[in-house]
Amino acid sequence: MKVFFGLLLIVNIAFAAFQWLIPYDQMFAQSRNIPAGESLQLLTDANVEAITETEVVAKVEQQAQAEPEPLVIEDTSDKRVCYTIGPFKDKVLATEVNGRYSAKKVKTALKSNLEKEYLGVMVFIGGHQSREEAARTADDLSNQGIRDHIIINYEDQKYLLSLGVFGLKKNADGLRDKIAKMKFKVETENRYRERTIYWLYGEQSSEVELQQLLDDPEFDAGISQIPTQCLPS
Repeated sequence: MKVFFGLLLIVNIAFAAFQWLIPYDQMFAQSRNIPAGESLQLLTDANVEAITETEVVAKVEQQAQAEPEPLVIEDTSDKRVCYTIGPFKDKVLATEVNGRYSAKKVKTALKSNLEKEYLGVMVFIGGHQSREEAARTADDLSNQGIRDHIIINYEDQKYLLSLGVFGLKKNADGLRDKIAKMKFKVETENRYRERTIYWLYGEQSSEVELQQLLDDPEFDAGISQIPTQCLPS
């Protein structure tokens, strides 16, 4: 047992002498190669601007209240004004009026169509099988003082004895009643005729003064300038 304690003492003395001869930092020199952990740095110490919660809220509200930049919207509205002028029964007059508007830089187009023109109410006696039979009816009327009559033929009606065409229906009805009292089979009928009617289509910009180039005689003849829907461009 004494020997064991003696050996332990010798080892301790040798270890103490070893540490005295070789410093601790030389024994663990490799530990210096391990970098120390980076220390934390406060924002107040760093070169960084700190933003408070109040400032963040203020900036968000400022962006929300900022007026958006106006959008550029292309103007696609129709700036045309259109009208028709007529009706013209005379092509020469329609062409002359067309020239007036064209001279004022109005885009025009002359159009025509076949229309039925109302003539009035015709008073007549029909049912004749020949011209001679119609002539005998005319003689009978003349003997009773009715001398305004003429024999006419239509494609679907032959040998009519016409007693006149009246613009006012009441005048036609008055003559019909008078002839009926003479025991003639008299009738009335609305009469029309087909003829070519001309219309002038005008188109101009609404940004300039509206053109109105009709004369008083044309207004008196029933010609007018009527607003209409513009044709597709």
